Amino acid sequence: MKYILTLASAGLFLLSGCLQEDFQQSPDSGGILTVNFSRTGMTNETDTNTDEQIHTLNAYRFENGILKESFKSLQVNDEGMCKLDLEQIKGNIYFLANGESVISKANLTDDVTTLDEFLNLTATSEEMTSEYMLMNGMADLSSGNTSFSVALKRAVARIDLESSFQDAEVNRIVIKEVALTGLVHEAGNQSVLADLEKNELTKDFGEHPFKNGKESLYYLPEQTSNGHEVEIMMTANGGWHRLRTTLPALKRNTVYTLRVYGNGANLNVEVLTDNWESGDSSASGLTLKGLVDKENSQLSEGVTINERGDTVFVPCWESNFQLTLAAETGAEVSIFGGAEGVTVTPATRSKGLSPVAQINAASRQKMPGSKHEYVYLNVHKDQVQTGRVVLVFTPNPIELSGLIQFDENGECDFNRYVDGELARLILPEGKTATLRFGEEAQWMKLTDEGNNTYRLLGGWKPNDPKADGREQAGELIITDKNGSHPETYTIRRLNWGLPVVNVNGTWWCKYNLRGNVKNFNDQILINSDPAKDSSLADYLTSCSDDEFLHILGDQYQAGNPEGLQLTHDDSSFYYEGYKSQTDNFGTLSPTVMAPDGYQIPDFDDYRFFTGSTNFNLGYFNPGAFNNGLGQRLNFKVVERNATFQGLQYGPITFYDFEYEGSHWTICGLGHQWDATSISKMMILLATYGNGGSTWMIEGYSNSEGRGNWFKYTGNNAQKTRTIRCIKTPVEYIYE
Repeated sequence: MKYILTLASAGLFLLSGCLQEDFQQSPDSGGILTVNFSRTGMTNETDTNTDEQIHTLNAYRFENGILKESFKSLQVNDEGMCKLDLEQIKGNIYFLANGESVISKANLTDDVTTLDEFLNLTATSEEMTSEYMLMNGMADLSSGNTSFSVALKRAVARIDLESSFQDAEVNRIVIKEVALTGLVHEAGNQSVLADLEKNELTKDFGEHPFKNGKESLYYLPEQTSNGHEVEIMMTANGGWHRLRTTLPALKRNTVYTLRVYGNGANLNVEVLTDNWESGDSSASGLTLKGLVDKENSQLSEGVTINERGDTVFVPCWESNFQLTLAAETGAEVSIFGGAEGVTVTPATRSKGLSPVAQINAASRQKMPGSKHEYVYLNVHKDQVQTGRVVLVFTPNPIELSGLIQFDENGECDFNRYVDGELARLILPEGKTATLRFGEEAQWMKLTDEGNNTYRLLGGWKPNDPKADGREQAGELIITDKNGSHPETYTIRRLNWGLPVVNVNGTWWCKYNLRGNVKNFNDQILINSDPAKDSSLADYLTSCSDDEFLHILGDQYQAGNPEGLQLTHDDSSFYYEGYKSQTDNFGTLSPTVMAPDGYQIPDFDDYRFFTGSTNFNLGYFNPGAFNNGLGQRLNFKVVERNATFQGLQYGPITFYDFEYEGSHWTICGLGHQWDATSISKMMILLATYGNGGSTWMIEGYSNSEGRGNWFKYTGNNAQKTRTIRCIKTPVEYIYE
């Protein structure tokens, strides 16, 4: 079986009336590719044959070994055409038909998934044939051509049995050393299958021996090893016969027919290898011996059954229905697989009768972002599977991606602070989205991106007095354009915030971190800001030593979220919990060692407050200077002596900067550089972006006269840091 796909750049047809020297399209530029489907080598079977149908089609474009674009659920029109809008006509494009079971577990991600990972995907024979036949193919786009022929090939081999002579019956077939898992793609690396378990397949015809016909027995993954031993037990003219043969390596898209021939005592078996389409095709015994009895089934609204009777489609809304299955005498049904919010249970079971079983099924409404899910009703007799009915649970047509995931009640409770892009929504045609907040501030915002696509943003309010950990809720309402058929989804977060000041467009936290870096309750919050209505520098000048120590915060080592607190051994100070092995602030993600919504500053953030990377602030109170960008800053350097925990700590210097009316004050206890040693006036600031250097203020008391230096210099990762965060940039700031 092959599908021929012809791809051509639609843009080139539009240029037929233009002069070539005036307008040319680069062969690797983006464009619309038109895919023309035509069948070749097909048998005269009907379109209901699932061996041949393209039920779903996905495409994946790889460039330089990385997945660059994914196309899901490609639509083919009545003329057998579909269109792909490529960002670049480069690399290779791979097509995967009827691959839902494979894709759902593969986590294919643009700019992450490698070509090797894609080509080495594996699947079981059941996954490759669960509803429709898995098929795949590839086109090389790098040639510059704009039209291609792509052959889609089935990913499995088929094993048939043929016995067309009189007075001979096949009773039992055993195929040994068969793998039931294989590579999805023909170009995959066979070594990934090295440790797969081999199985023995047995087909027992029981009370109804096989004779005078042809039947498909198994669909199996491609297998490179030879020597799959086959044993066939037969009776002819009252005598028993045991026939043996060997299957070769099994190639995908190939039929292997076990053909029994001869008469009397002279019986033989041969293996015929042929293309899938060659010869007369027979209906599969695995699909005809277990079907839905439509007349005796009770279906709820929207539940449909395909013409063949082996697939039931269940809509995304709440459904309750009962299926009656008909099968051959003596068959039984078992339930395999599961789906979120779905219960499938047997209602009755009848041995030796038709119908074989009644099945009750109930499903909750599917949430946005859900996927196709499947439950299988396997019909078997004498431990041999003889049929299957597939229940297909249709996802909610609202496509949802991002941070939001709704539970069974349509609620998403983050139970923490979160902002930025929460989700992207793609709505069905004719639907629209709005937000509703009751008495809450409008902390979320919807932006219409066009083409029925919306972005849902979580906002932030600077110095919000209500940012004390209380819950914020909002409702996402999806309706028809006229407001009918509303769907309501609730989103909740905890509203936390730290006191901030805006300096030149960057929102700086007013205070150093203390306690656990992720715990807002450990920090100085907006409602407890001691310098809310006054200058922080003035407050630090006059507050008590205990309060001064509280404001200075803790010391941190990268990778340890717990702050190291100042203590002493009756003679000297140190930070309790210091370790010689740590992570590195310069290379660790800037959000790891900061509360949700905040991050560690980088070189440019601190650079604003200096005239160079080695800048002497002296002892000015007040003073002024131009930073490296020519902006004029006022500043003052304030020194005070401190007594902590009953011991004289010595002089501590803090620094206040003012730009266009905004004040920002930096302070710190100094840093620890080994197990017992502290540099009391050297404030090492946690800085992201460089593994070897960090910003620091190298302070000296006024009595020493060596100045106070704001510099960017090398420091090892083990030294403790003062953490002063900035607000992670946020797109939506609400009032």
